[in-house]
Parts: sequence; C-alpha cells; structure tokens
Amino acid sequence: MTSKQLFSIAFLCLAFIAPSLFAAGFSTKTASTLTPSKVATMECRYFTELLGTTSAKSLASQFDPIENTQVDTIVCCPMGWRFYSYPSRVDLTWKEPDKHPRDLQLFPNWKKMVDNLAAGGDPLRDALQLARKQQKRFIVSFRMNDSHYVRQEQFPTHNNFWRDHPEYRLGNDPKFTGTLGSLPVFNYSVHQVRDFYFAVLEEICANYDVDGVELDFQRAPRFFYHDDLNAGRAVMTAHVQRIRAMLDKVGQSRGRRLELGVRVLPTIQANYDIGLDVLTWDAAGYLDGITVSSYYVQTADVGIEDFVTSRKKAKIFGELNYLHVQLAGTGHDPNDRRYVVPETYRAATLSFLERGADGVSFFNTYCVPRAELKKLTSDLLTNFKDLDVLNRSDKLYTCYATPSTMFGRIFPARNEKSFEMFIADKLPSHCKNALLRFETKACCKDIRVEAWLNGTKLDAHTPDTVELFPPITVNKASPQPENLKYFSVPPSALKFGINTVRVKNTDSTRRPCDFTAAELALYMNSAN
Repeated sequence: MTSKQLFSIAFLCLAFIAPSLFAAGFSTKTASTLTPSKVATMECRYFTELLGTTSAKSLASQFDPIENTQVDTIVCCPMGWRFYSYPSRVDLTWKEPDKHPRDLQLFPNWKKMVDNLAAGGDPLRDALQLARKQQKRFIVSFRMNDSHYVRQEQFPTHNNFWRDHPEYRLGNDPKFTGTLGSLPVFNYSVHQVRDFYFAVLEEICANYDVDGVELDFQRAPRFFYHDDLNAGRAVMTAHVQRIRAMLDKVGQSRGRRLELGVRVLPTIQANYDIGLDVLTWDAAGYLDGITVSSYYVQTADVGIEDFVTSRKKAKIFGELNYLHVQLAGTGHDPNDRRYVVPETYRAATLSFLERGADGVSFFNTYCVPRAELKKLTSDLLTNFKDLDVLNRSDKLYTCYATPSTMFGRIFPARNEKSFEMFIADKLPSHCKNALLRFETKACCKDIRVEAWLNGTKLDAHTPDTVELFPPITVNKASPQPENLKYFSVPPSALKFGINTVRVKNTDSTRRPCDFTAAELALYMNSAN
C-alpha cells in the first residue's frame, strides 16, 4: 500500500469518526410513523450455515422451513467454525486432513464433512442452488475471526492455516476486560492473516454467483492488541476497502453491484473500541448494509438510532437472535435452549422499524428443532411484512442480563432497578391487557417485590402458566416458577415509545435478591 493510500485512510478516520460515537439511547418518538409501504418493502434476512453439512439432502432440510416465506435474502456462512465447507483451492485442509493431529472424538462429524468434499460434494454450491430455487438472494457471511474451541489445539475443525501459524494469534491482553482479552484468535496486524482471508473471499466470489458478502465481526470480536488499536483501525479500513474493490471488479464482470455488509457490535463506540471504524467505511461508500447485532441472545436494546442517524448510505438491519436469556440449561444441546417465540420476534421487528431500521436479520433461527422451526416460520414469516398483522399481534418485549445493549449490562441488578423499555405499539387502543414478569437468580417465592411502570404502581398477579406465551419447547432451560414475579399492567399506563420500569425488593434487608430479566407481554385486541 502506498503512503498516499495510507494518508487517505487516516484522513477518512479523522473526518468521519466524530459524529455519534456514543449511543444516545432510545428514539424520543412519541407516536408511530410506520406506513404499510415501509413494512412491506423492508428487507428480511435469514442466516444459516454449512457447519456439519455432509450431503445435499441434509442441506435441503435446512432450507425447507423458509420456502414460501417472506424471507428475501439467505445469509449463509460457508464455514464450519474454521473449516471451509466447499472444495477450496486456497485452503487445502479438506485435501490434507492428516497434516496435523486431530481429536476426532471432539467433533466426529468433521470426517464426514471432509469425506463429502473428497467425493465431489460442494455444500456451498448446493446452498446457492437452493436459494435460487426459492428465488431468494444469496449473501455469504464470512467470519472475520472465530473463537470456537481455540484453546483446544486438536479440535478437528481448525484448518491447516490456523494450525500452521500459532505465531499469528493474539495472546493475553490485560488492557481488554473479560474474556475478550484472552481469546487467542488471529491478529489482523499480521498481513498474512489478512491476505489469507482475502484470498478465500476472492475465491468464493469468483467461483460462486453470490449477491454479495457480509463480514461478520461479531464471531469473535477481537482483532488487535489494545496498544495497536489506533494503527489497527487504518489497517482494517484498508482491508475492507480491498474487499470492496474486489467485489466491484467481480460485480462489473457480471453486470451488477455485489453488496458488502457488516455484522457488528451493538453500538458505534463498541466497534470503534475494538478497531472497527464502521462510520468511516460507510462514509467512504464501501458498505451497503450494517447489521446491528446483540451477538447471541435476543435483545432489541441495541444502538439502532445512532447507526441510523450517522450512516451516509448503508441500510441498517436490526438482528433477531434465536434465544431468550436462560438461567438454567447449558444452551449447547438443541433440546436445552430457551428459544425466542413469535411474539418476541414481532415486538423486536416493530421496535427496530419504528426506530429507523430498514429491515431485520434473523440469526441462528435455523438451529430451532426442525418440526418446531417449520411451525414457527410458517406462522411468522408468511405474513411478516404486513403492518396491520404486526400491530394487531401479541407482543413480548424483553430486557435482559446481557452486556450487548446500548446501555451496557442492565441486569443482574441487586434488589432494585429502574430501566427503560421502548414499546413500538399503538397504545393503549390496541392492547387488551398486559403482564410484566421479572426473573430472579434464586428463589424469590417468599420475597415481597413491588413494581412500577411510568410511575403507576402495579398489582401482583398469579398466572395460570409459567410462560407469558406458549414456548417453542419446554426443557431444562425453561424458567423456574419459584424464580418469577408477575404484575398486571393496565393498558392505560403504557405508551408508545420510552416506558420507565422500576422494580424493588422490599424485603432486601431480610433476603436480598438479584433480578436477572424483565419481560412485558402485550395481549392485543384484534377486533380494534
């Protein structure tokens, strides 16, 4: 790269970083501005991946639940963690599986993936064909780093480039808090890392008729040492620019623009803090889309507003994750997860759109057990872009114990907490009744808890069922009745936009407790 190019990148960083680095919170709108046209034309994206795919038949079953739905774009990850599920000429791990020792017991399916490729299979080709058959756009989601099993050197899916070059990995960095500072993922300051990833992306775009690429910076969000962040931002901007130029070259040969999107952390500042200058990329015209992600557990409390007001060109997508927060269960077993229900998807979608998003992107929904997923998608996604349906459907608004919100970690909260929920429904006219539920870390059965909404003290409620809406499945991840408190919410206390919620353990001196989650259920009157 020439000094002139580096100067240009540095100038862009200075010119476009300043606006809206800090999240300002929810939109201050007090009334709905959505139109039927806005909802009908939103883009609906759906993530899937090729992890564990060993035949065209098994892949077809993954695509069946979204056939004849209003999903516009398939966002497909061609990687099985660090292993590429197509016959690559750049990464020859599938041809050289025995170059490094691998503990196949850790992931027995890996050998079947390799055997499928060796026999002429190509899951990426098959996925693209299935998307075209369903007349959907096809975007490749490319993980810029991946932390799965990085502390287990012989995990089967680590490709040979990873195994060949431990010196390219980041070490411990005490200046980064939490697990982020210890993830031994690739260091993007090393040009060989950037060159390898670029070569793989270039190969995919040249050999497969994709509609574009999404760079997934969420899995996992570490790319530089803390002391290298200032230089790293320019390095990553140059890397994104290089990918944009490659997409333009391939797109020109096909007579259309190939899009470049990014999946990023929930606020502009959070991305900047790890070396990602998303605003600069957008201002320079590199990006077509920005997916604002809460990583893994669903929350709509991400910085949609700042991305919307700061972007120059890119569309903004709110991510819809597939799991509710859960205190029990490991989450690793498909039958040990608390899956998001349709009412949460609708609430978050309406929230994102009212706050300025151009569409939504479903993440990991394909992991829902097959029978339940088919039922979920046929109910939810066949009339998903209908504003009247969205307005009149029941909703479940959530506030969770996750750091992936624009406010930082709201829960757990010791004994007392005040927080905001953005309600995107027309209230109170469409709402028949509402319930507010709090979950605590330990049993709260004999603890007195009081709650307020917008200053109105709420009455305690005894429900007929544990969940506010029928769950996708009932398993170990389901909330325990003894850890829950319910309150009736008069619709007159609710309002469109920002609602202030307060909860307090009035027995705190006798028995303290930790609040871990809040859920607000709106039961709508469809006759209105």
